[in-house]
Amino acid sequence: MPGALKKRLFQPGLWLTLIGQAAHAEQSLNELLDMSPAELANISVAIASGTAKPIAQSAAVTSVITAEQIAAMGATELHEVLETVPGMHVTIQPVTNDYSYTMRGIRNETNSEVLLMINGTRFSVPYQGTHMAGMIMPVENIQRVEVIRGPGSALYGADAFAGVINIVTKKAADIDGLNVGARGGNADTKSAWGQYGGKWQGWDVAGSLQYSHNGADPDWIIKADAQSQIDQLLATRASLAPGPMQTQNERWNGHLNLQRKHWDLGFWAFNESDYSFRSGAFGALDNRGKGNGSNYLADIRYSTEDDLQDWELQAHASFLHTDVAADIYGFPPGSILPLDASGNVTGQPGLINAFVPFPNGLRFVAGFKNTVPSFELTSIYKGFSNHIIRMITGFRYEELNTREARNYGVGIANLGGPLQNLTDTPFTFLDDHHRDIWSAAFQDEWQFAPDWHLTTGLRFDHYSDFGSTLNPRAALVWDVNEHFTGKLLYGQAYRAPSFLEQYQQNSTLFLGNPSLSPETIATTELAFDYHPSKTLRTALNLYHYEIHDLISGPIASSTTLTEQNTPGQDGYGSEFEWDWKFLPDWNLRGNYAWQFARNEATHTRVSNVPEHHVYSALAWNFLPKWQIQTQINWIGHRLSNPGDSRQLKDYETVDLTLNAKKLMGYLDLTASARNLLDARGTEPATASYPYNLPISGQMFYFEVGLHY
Repeated sequence: MPGALKKRLFQPGLWLTLIGQAAHAEQSLNELLDMSPAELANISVAIASGTAKPIAQSAAVTSVITAEQIAAMGATELHEVLETVPGMHVTIQPVTNDYSYTMRGIRNETNSEVLLMINGTRFSVPYQGTHMAGMIMPVENIQRVEVIRGPGSALYGADAFAGVINIVTKKAADIDGLNVGARGGNADTKSAWGQYGGKWQGWDVAGSLQYSHNGADPDWIIKADAQSQIDQLLATRASLAPGPMQTQNERWNGHLNLQRKHWDLGFWAFNESDYSFRSGAFGALDNRGKGNGSNYLADIRYSTEDDLQDWELQAHASFLHTDVAADIYGFPPGSILPLDASGNVTGQPGLINAFVPFPNGLRFVAGFKNTVPSFELTSIYKGFSNHIIRMITGFRYEELNTREARNYGVGIANLGGPLQNLTDTPFTFLDDHHRDIWSAAFQDEWQFAPDWHLTTGLRFDHYSDFGSTLNPRAALVWDVNEHFTGKLLYGQAYRAPSFLEQYQQNSTLFLGNPSLSPETIATTELAFDYHPSKTLRTALNLYHYEIHDLISGPIASSTTLTEQNTPGQDGYGSEFEWDWKFLPDWNLRGNYAWQFARNEATHTRVSNVPEHHVYSALAWNFLPKWQIQTQINWIGHRLSNPGDSRQLKDYETVDLTLNAKKLMGYLDLTASARNLLDARGTEPATASYPYNLPISGQMFYFEVGLHY
C-alpha cells in the first residue's frame, strides 16, 4: 500500500468519522438496508448490452446507484452522486465553470469524454461535446443512475469514450401517487418539487416539476485572480478578489412520461436563469455577468414487444434543442488591460500593443443554439438457440447557430467602448455549423454453455465532416459458481471533435482545426464479482487502455494556439468495491480506485487527476423509521502541470445525513451536512488563479417531504 494512502487510511480521526457515518432512504427507510449486498448485485441493468442482466453478468464494468442510495447519501445534485462511483472524480471546468468528470485518469476541459444520457437518450450537444452550459442536474426525480466504466461506442457511438452515464427518471409506479417536498440550506439555497404517478386513459403517467435557487456562498472565497495580477502590475484596484465564488442561479426541471403497451413517450424541460459564472469565465471574478439557458428533449419509443415470433422491432425518435445566452464580464469595470495588436488580452510582454481602459468592463455576449434530431431502428432476433441478435441503424443531425457581441478583440473599432454586434461577420469566434451522422451496429449475445456468455459487437459511424469510425467489442462472462463471476472485456471507442475544437477562430484561447481526427481508445479489462454470503459482496476490476489521436491543445505554433491530435495517453489501474451488511441494522460500503495514466507525447504522468480515490459510507437504521449515514471521500496524490508550482494537496470531505421516513405514514424529514468538517481542498485551475480553485465549504440542509 502506498505510504501516503496508508497514512491516511490509518488516521484515528478518519476511522472515528467512518464509524459515525449516516443517511436516508427514499421510499421506505428500511428498504435499502433490507436488501442484502447480494440482492443489490442482482439488480438488472440493460445499459451494457441492451438486454437486462444482473450487474455481475453484464457485458461491461457497471455501477448502479439507486434512488434509495442517492437519498441515503444526502445528495442534492447529480455530481455528488457521481463522486461515489469507483474511478470517478468531479471537478470544475476552468472556463465554462461546469462540472467535469474524470474517469480512470481520463479527462478534458470540456467534459466531452463521457457520454451523457437520460432514459437511454443522449443529451450531449455538438457545441462542445457535452451537456448545455450551466446545467446542474437535481436528483429528486432520478430513480437510478447507471454508469459504464469503460468504452461504450460499439453500442452507443460517439463520446462513449471513457464511460457512459445514463440517468433513469421515475416512472408512474415509482412515484405511485402525489409527492411534494421542499428543502432549504445556507448560502440562500432552496428547492421545492412535486411529483405525480398514476393512470390516465389507459396510460401510465408520471410527471414532476422542481424549482431550485442558489445564492452566493460568502465563505467560498477566490483569493486572487487574473485581474489581481494586472492590478499589481499597473497599480489599479479593479479586481473583485478576494471575493466569493459567484454561484447564484435559478432552475426549473420538469419531466413527463407516458407508457402503455408498445409505447413510451417522454419529455424533459430544463430552464436556468440568471446563473453566474463561479470563478469567472475569463479568469477573473465576475459579479455582473449572467447566463440563461433552456434545454428541451422529446423522445418517442415504439416496440412490438412479444407480438412477433422470434423478433422484436423497436423504433426511437428524439429531438433535442438547447438555447444558451451569456452576458460575461470577462474583466471587471475599471480595469486597464494589456491588449495585443488584434485587440485581445495578452499576458505575454512581447505581444502587448497597448494598455486600454475598460470603464464598463470587458464584455462578451454570446448565444448558442444546438438542435439535434435523431432516429434509430433496432431489430432483435431470438430465433437461434442461445443467441440474441441485435441490429441497429440510425441517423442523427447536429446543428449549431451562434450570435455574438463584444467590446474587445478582432473587428472592434472602439476597444473598451460599447458592445459591437459581430453576428454573421468574419469576426465571430464561431460560425454556424452542421453535420450528419449515419450509423449501423451488430451485436450477438451468445450463451454457449450454461455458465458462459459471450457478447460481441461492431458499430460503424459515418460523419459528414471528418469521415468514418469502426468500433468492436467483446465480453466473455463466466459464472464460476453462484457466488463468483469473472469477466474478460475488450472494447474500442471514439470521441468526435466538437464544433468548438474544429472551428473556433479569432480567439486567443485556441484556434480550431477542421482537420482533426476523432480520438480513439482501446480498453482491456478483467473483472471479478464475489459474494460469499448474502451479507457481503466484493468486486475487483483491472484495466488497461491506450488512447490515440488525443485532441489536446492548445499546441503552440508561433504565436497561435491550435487544437491538434497528439500521440495520446495510456493508463492502467484497478477498482475495488465492497458492500458489507455486518449487522442487521448496519451496512458498510465503498470503493478504492487507483490509476496510473501517462501522456504519450511527454512520457510523463497525466496531471490534475487523482492517483488514489477512496469512498466509504456507513449506514445505521437505529429506529424503525430513522436512519443515519456518514460518508467520506478522500482524494489523493494529484500532480500539477509541468512548471506549475501550485501544489494540489490531498483532501477528504465528510458528509452526514439523518432522516426519518413515513412518520405518521406520510411525512419525511431530512437533515444533512456536506463537507461537515469544512475541509479546505483545492481543484486545478488555470494560471489566472494563483491558489487554484477551492472546493465548496460546509453546507447544511433541511428537507421536508409529504406522500399522498
